[in-house]
Amino acid sequence: MLYNQPHEKLAKIEQQLEKAHLDLTNRNERIAKLNSNLEDKTAELEKTKTALRLLKLSHRIARLKVLDQQTDPESQKLISIIEFFEVNREGAPIDTQRQKFEIEGDRVYVECLVAKFEDQYIEAADLDRATAICSFQRIFGEHQKPSEGYELDKVGSSPTSYARGGNISAFEQKIWDDFWEIASDREKAAQIGIRAAHADAPSTQVHKGVTYELELRATGGFDLVPLPMHDK
Repeated sequence: MLYNQPHEKLAKIEQQLEKAHLDLTNRNERIAKLNSNLEDKTAELEKTKTALRLLKLSHRIARLKVLDQQTDPESQKLISIIEFFEVNREGAPIDTQRQKFEIEGDRVYVECLVAKFEDQYIEAADLDRATAICSFQRIFGEHQKPSEGYELDKVGSSPTSYARGGNISAFEQKIWDDFWEIASDREKAAQIGIRAAHADAPSTQVHKGVTYELELRATGGFDLVPLPMHDK
C-alpha cells in the first residue's frame, strides 16, 4: 500500500501535466486563430477605408486658374499663366503649394493616365473597383508637344487625392506600377476587372481671370468646364 502511493502520486502529477500541456496547446491554438481573425479584420478594414476614400472621391477634381495671358515679344505666341491645383469635394485646395505654368497658346491640355473598371464592378460598388481612377501626368499648350509638357504627379508617386489620410491600397499601387503593361495586355487587365487603361488629355480654350474645373467621372470620362464667377 505504501509502496503504491508514490506511483499513484506520480501518475496523478503526469496526468495534471498532460492536462496542463493540452490546455496550453488549446489556448495557443485559440490565440493563433484570434490573431488570424484579427489580421483578416484589419485587412478588411483597410480595404473598406480605401473604398470609402475612392467613393468619396468618385470625381478626382483639379482646377486650372488663368492668372494672366500675354503675347511673347519674340515668338508672338500667346502665353497663358496657369495655376494648377487639386481640390476636395468642397472645393478647398488639397495641397497648400500650388503649381504655376507658362503655357504656349490659349488651349490647355491636361494629360492623365486612366484605369476604367468593368461596369459590373461600378454597379455593384465593389470595394476596390467602384470607380475609375487616374493619375495626372502633364500639362501643356497647343503650341507644345506633350513631351514638352510640365510634370504634375511625380512618376511612381501616389495620386495626391487618393493618398491623403493614408496610403493607397496595394491594388491601386499595382495598377500604377504596371500601368502600360496592363494597358497593352487585355488578358492581364481583365484579370483585375479593368476594361480600359490608357492616357487621355482633356482640353479647353482658356481665358484670363477664369477658373476651370477638371472632374473624373466614375465611368472614366472627363469634364473640363469653366466655373461660375462666385465659385472661383
